[in-house]
Amino acid sequence: MQGICVDTSLTMVLEKGKKYFLFLNGPDHYYVSKFPEANSHQGCFPKSLFQIIQEDEWPPEPSAGNVPVLDSSKIYEAKLIWRKRGYEQVKLGTYYLRPARTGTHAYLYEDKSLKQCRGCFPLHWFADFREVNEEESETNEVVFEEETLCETKEEMPDTFEQMCIFDFIE
Repeated sequence: MQGICVDTSLTMVLEKGKKYFLFLNGPDHYYVSKFPEANSHQGCFPKSLFQIIQEDEWPPEPSAGNVPVLDSSKIYEAKLIWRKRGYEQVKLGTYYLRPARTGTHAYLYEDKSLKQCRGCFPLHWFADFREVNEEESETNEVVFEEETLCETKEEMPDTFEQMCIFDFIE
């Protein structure tokens, strides 16, 4: 939860009028942090120093019951209509999708060439699905393999050599 500091008479660490993240510590105190992480707190302060900010209402998650059946070898265009809290950096809007083989999720891309992956999201977070034809696509060399992921993985060498920093000592 978040709150605004309304009284700094008991502390020199906090600034009056500034917004902080608050984490309960017993019935009368908060751990106070500038970051949304309890372990990075600046200290423990009485609740009376803060006015709680009511968090914005978050709409309920759409039902997962009406998920369309999509072909994992095709590209789709769809509108992202909902996402969980914490995913605010992914804006609501139209994206390109490559359905995962599970049938419940899809990889989300910002471009038709599927170069800028934004993540893998459940299909019920989307609406207005439209298949993208190959003529519309910027490239026809899209690979639809299970091994193609959003992140690249470096190859590990087959053999390893033990190194010693004391090789010069005899």
